[in-house]
Amino acid sequence: MDRIRDSEFYEGFEGEGEIDLIYKKEGKEIKRLEIWYGYFSKLLNKMIQNEMEIEGLLYEHSIHAGWYEDEEPWEIMDVNQAITQFKNYKEKKLTENKREMSEIWPEIPKVLERILEFLEEAKENNGKVYIEYL
Repeated sequence: MDRIRDSEFYEGFEGEGEIDLIYKKEGKEIKRLEIWYGYFSKLLNKMIQNEMEIEGLLYEHSIHAGWYEDEEPWEIMDVNQAITQFKNYKEKKLTENKREMSEIWPEIPKVLERILEFLEEAKENNGKVYIEYL
């Protein structure tokens, strides 16, 4: 089976910072979601502003660790936690700030949806998820 590469949210930003979410199963790459760093960073920063406890993926982003430090893709150790964090933001804050987000960063809700779909697919198939900063 050939791996699936989704670059919709990086097209037009070639040469700029890129975040790739990588879904692997049994050591083999199944799917890769390429996202412009600006979208990913803005989304995580907004999530951090609205979280009471900064942990997991949000913690790594807040201290610029994890995928920022590693030359190899960084594994999301708790995919369930990441899904919960993205879902909580979607349900609570994204709907409240939808007008602001759609005017300033119209792609953010679509990026959030695609990330959630990606993480949930990996979880359902018992895959591992990694983040790579390019």
